[in-house]
Amino acid sequence: MSEELYAVDPDGRVVARLLAIGDPETFKALANPFRLAVLELLAQRPRYPAEIARELGVGEQLVYYHVAKLREAGLIEEASLERRRGAVAAKYKLSADGVAVLFRRREGGSAAVVSPLLDRLFSEGREVVMVLGSPEPHGPFRGRGRDHYLAAQLAYAIGASYGSRARLRVALDTDPRLDLSSTNIIVVGGPAANMVAARLNDSLPVRFDPERGFALVSRCSGRVYSDDNCGVVELVETPEGGLALLLAGVHLPGTKAAFTALLKLGRRLAEPNAHDERFIAHVVEGVDADGDGEVDEVSLLE
Repeated sequence: MSEELYAVDPDGRVVARLLAIGDPETFKALANPFRLAVLELLAQRPRYPAEIARELGVGEQLVYYHVAKLREAGLIEEASLERRRGAVAAKYKLSADGVAVLFRRREGGSAAVVSPLLDRLFSEGREVVMVLGSPEPHGPFRGRGRDHYLAAQLAYAIGASYGSRARLRVALDTDPRLDLSSTNIIVVGGPAANMVAARLNDSLPVRFDPERGFALVSRCSGRVYSDDNCGVVELVETPEGGLALLLAGVHLPGTKAAFTALLKLGRRLAEPNAHDERFIAHVVEGVDADGDGEVDEVSLLE
């Protein structure tokens, strides 16, 4: 299996996610001009095999053969499935931005790498707004946002990873100028303290139940999570057609667990829920590993 690496610029900003390859079969998959042409097309945007065949002026069966070889080598993966004319058609995308041949590893280097979930938000060309709950009592539950320091830490990590590519803005949920019609959003905190989270709550795969003290109720597994240290990391569509990444907890320790998971669990959080592959929604639990009273480790509950 190929190892995942990140390419960084001299300032430590991540510029590409790479696959380190070393097995002969992967080299064979790349040593073909037609397959390289397919990869170049998929680098522009995900495509169906029929689209690739049309753009390269070849038959679909030839494309299906080479797509299968690229997929076996781990160089491409399914982006989505769509039912067409009674059959299911798969759209394909690159599994990484490029490949690398690693002969040795240098120790001591570091760069901030955030979850691939954020790649989804920043790769669409939209502005990304991080929406924080107002620190003043507000909304239907009169809650206060107390997690702004977590948002500041995440904003720093985003800047270190994406540099000038990150069109990130921060706003309070009470800001009357907040317009979500052309943005992707990062929602910090649950519906008790964030009105945007409250608006999304009923449609979430893992929702908050106000009648149970804002315990988490999973539509995917049917389970209920009420511990203060439990949180969620969910990527959903907004009513306006954008993407929303929700980082929230039953209470503040759970929200910290969600932020810790985003930074530490990486690609695992970008995978579908194990109980329902339609959703990217995960429940995590924060752990105080060193006994200092702060969440510093996290485990994946679903």
